[in-house]
Order: sequence, then C-alpha cells, then structure tokens
Amino acid sequence: MNFIAKIAAAAVLSLPSMASAQMLVASDPDSLVQFFVEEGADVESTVDNTGDPMLEVDYYGTDFTLYFYGCTNNSDCKSIQFFSGYQTEGSVRKAKINEWNANNRFARGYISEGGSARIEHDLYLGNTGVTADDFAALTSKWSKAQGDFEEFIDW
Repeated sequence: MNFIAKIAAAAVLSLPSMASAQMLVASDPDSLVQFFVEEGADVESTVDNTGDPMLEVDYYGTDFTLYFYGCTNNSDCKSIQFFSGYQTEGSVRKAKINEWNANNRFARGYISEGGSARIEHDLYLGNTGVTADDFAALTSKWSKAQGDFEEFIDW
C-alpha cells in the first residue's frame, strides 16, 4: 500500500461514523421521544384521531403537540408538525393573525372555525432525518416562536 493510500485509509478510519450518530426521523417516533427525554422534557407518546403517532411535550415550560404526517398505515411517517392551540374564543382577529404571518417566516398562525388562535410549524424529516443538535436548534426556534405568538395574542 502506498503512502497516500495509507494516509487516506487512516483519515477515513478516524472519522466518526455517520451510522453511529442517531438521526431523528419521523418514521421512528421513539427517536423523537428519546430526544425530548434526554433534554429533560416531559413527553407522552400517544396517537391522534387517525391512529398516527402524536407526542404531547412539555419542553422547559413550553407545552405543545407534535403531530406526524405522511404516514403509511400509521407508521413510516415523513414529516412532523409542532402545534399549539389557544382557546381565545374569537378575541384574536384574523387581521392580527395576518400581521403575525406577514412578519414571521417559520411558524404560521391561524384562527380555527371555533375562534381559537393556533400556531404550527411543519418539518419534513425525510428518510435520513436530522441530527439531535439540529433538532434541538429547530425546537428552540419553535419554542421562541410559540412564546412570541403567545405574547402577540396577549395570552
């Protein structure tokens, strides 16, 4: 084996294996449960009204639901949605929600048919998912947006 090949082989062997780093994927809800548990959050794994996975999360005082979408027979899901709803009984006007949406890129708000204010953020995780560090950053962005939304609607 020549010198360059030996150096290349040593470099490859010294790199951390991509397979060893657990990726968080929607097709494995337990990977997301484990993430929240390791973060010190309270998380309950359940199912939604169609039988798809759903997580109820209390993340550092921020309560939200994580829905799973793009599922086949209630498994092998492709995406997730952070969601939080507020029973505002019509006190938040649609014009205010439109203002929120015009000024906030990632988390969108809307008013339900029953007059409740809601906020959600969709994430496509695909087949390979995201690293725990990236998901922590995404969850932090969601938590901040949720707090900002609560302040915006005077919750």
